[in-house]
Amino acid sequence: MTFKALKRVAALAAALAVLAGLTGCGSASAPAGSSGTAVEKSTITVGTQAFAELAPLHIAIKQGFFKDEGLEVKLTDSTGGGAGLITGLVSGNTDIVYSNYVSLIQGAAKGLPLRVIRENDRPGAQALYVRSDSGITKPSDLAGKTIAINGFGNIMELTTRAVLGSHGVNQDQLKFVEIAPPQMEAALELKQVDAAWLVEPFVTTTTSKGQVKSVVSAFEGPTENLPVAGWSVTDQFAKANPKTTAAFVRAMDKAMAIAVKDQAAVVDAITSYTKIPKEVADKMKPIAFAEESDLSTLSKVQDLMIERGIINKPINMEQFVIKVDTGAKN
Repeated sequence: MTFKALKRVAALAAALAVLAGLTGCGSASAPAGSSGTAVEKSTITVGTQAFAELAPLHIAIKQGFFKDEGLEVKLTDSTGGGAGLITGLVSGNTDIVYSNYVSLIQGAAKGLPLRVIRENDRPGAQALYVRSDSGITKPSDLAGKTIAINGFGNIMELTTRAVLGSHGVNQDQLKFVEIAPPQMEAALELKQVDAAWLVEPFVTTTTSKGQVKSVVSAFEGPTENLPVAGWSVTDQFAKANPKTTAAFVRAMDKAMAIAVKDQAAVVDAITSYTKIPKEVADKMKPIAFAEESDLSTLSKVQDLMIERGIINKPINMEQFVIKVDTGAKN
């Protein structure tokens, strides 16, 4: 082989090496999202609960919105309420969780590095329900009665205390017991509790039998229009994964737009991750999904928490709420 031929072979080998290096770098990096930039973490674990309010998340999965953003979503469920998911979040076992704001603010007040990135749902059909034959006909009748909530110190306890307090019930007259939402119907039927704070789809499944009735809304008087629940990360995750966080929010934005306008899509989603039959899901009242994420009134939740003694002093709301820059959509 001539000297020139050897040079050509060497040049070709060098070019192939560079190409291989570039290809290797490309496969190791996170896939590109719709923003045109690569996410820092392509596989994320999302903490959920078996609530109808989680329909937009499942719509986003089914419609491929996360995939479009370069994300693979793995779900982990909790029956211990928002507090149970927060434990997994802080430990690093979960990246993003759905939780009520009361649990999140309470955790932040204890020094946990929690941050809210998007609103999910607002007040809806949530209420205190009792057996139809219980003899309980008005909110004040719940004084001294046992009330099922899915976690102490969370939004269920806060709203119950506030609403019943506005109806003349003293705080020391309230009795709470922790029960997972899927088991609340049975607890009512077996008379293990006198009342239960129900969310969808359990409102519909429980009331459809005609044996349970609503006594008072969870969102009236002092709790009217109170922010309910959203999506949270840790401060460390947000700082290390800003593109991943933005990609998640963009996917949820698209899903929320569908959930707000298309009840059939919501029903289809709910029947895919719960055991609720379609004929029951069809009867559910529309959920107040947050198409536009507005976290500007979270201080109202905090003020009520301080008033009711759930936390002693306010947290830094400007630090607690992250204004996610989702960038331009391509």
